[in-house]
Amino acid sequence: MMVVPPLSLTDPMAPKKTPAKKAAAKKTPARKNLAAAAKVVHAKPERTYASLVDLGKFSKKQLAELMVAAGDAAGRKTYFDYSEETPYTRSGQRVYLEVGRDSTMFDYRDENGARVERTMVTVPPKLREQIQDVTGEEQPILTTALIALASWACQELKKSKRRLVVTTATDDLDPVRKQVRKAIVGRARKQR
Repeated sequence: MMVVPPLSLTDPMAPKKTPAKKAAAKKTPARKNLAAAAKVVHAKPERTYASLVDLGKFSKKQLAELMVAAGDAAGRKTYFDYSEETPYTRSGQRVYLEVGRDSTMFDYRDENGARVERTMVTVPPKLREQIQDVTGEEQPILTTALIALASWACQELKKSKRRLVVTTATDDLDPVRKQVRKAIVGRARKQR
């Protein structure tokens, strides 16, 4: 049997012995935990928003009127307001269409906030040139100019009691163009 020496109880008030300092061993740097930094870097910015309007205080009719642009109001004939004036010259070029920078399209949304009344529009280069020509601007607001011209044209057609007949431009190269388009689409599909 083995004998264990009794533990000595030391006086808590006795001075403590400090061990002699040895040469400090070189420590490898501890790995830093970047979790705290990641939380700061990837945190969404805190934004303050204006207080929301209580939609419950509006009737369904009022909400329907508020969810469309002012140009869509029941008594209006056209979306935009128009005034006919004489053309003027800007940088040596005649200006026949002026689209104000504040004349923008309304962001139509439904009750759930999803966008509605959206259409993808391809603006052909020739039409882009024509709009640049009548606005006198190199980078006009195309969508607003298109809607303004279309709305104005509808009004003018009714006023003048004329009919506009639109047909596709005659094209002798149409079969070749179709083949080229098919080849481009086929190549793009192969690259996917």
